[in-house]
Amino acid sequence: DSDNVVLCLLASDSTDKVDVALQIHFTLIQAFCCENDIDIMRVNNMQRLGELLGAVDGAGEPRDLHCILVTVSIFMCILCV
Repeated sequence: DSDNVVLCLLASDSTDKVDVALQIHFTLIQAFCCENDIDIMRVNNMQRLGELLGAVDGAGEPRDLHCILVTVSIFMCILCV
């Protein structure tokens, strides 16, 4: 639900710049975010982002972190008021 999304993190490394499919994916996500007034933050170090988030799978490999949507729960907002 786009109403609960407060931030979109788009992460890529220098090697991802030649990945045409990924760049198209980013373009579509950015268009969606702009239409829905969602802030976008670009991150250029996926390895560091994975370390900060502790995002590894069962085999110790980093998960795909190209797009992360940060959401807020409406229930949590009611509690904050």
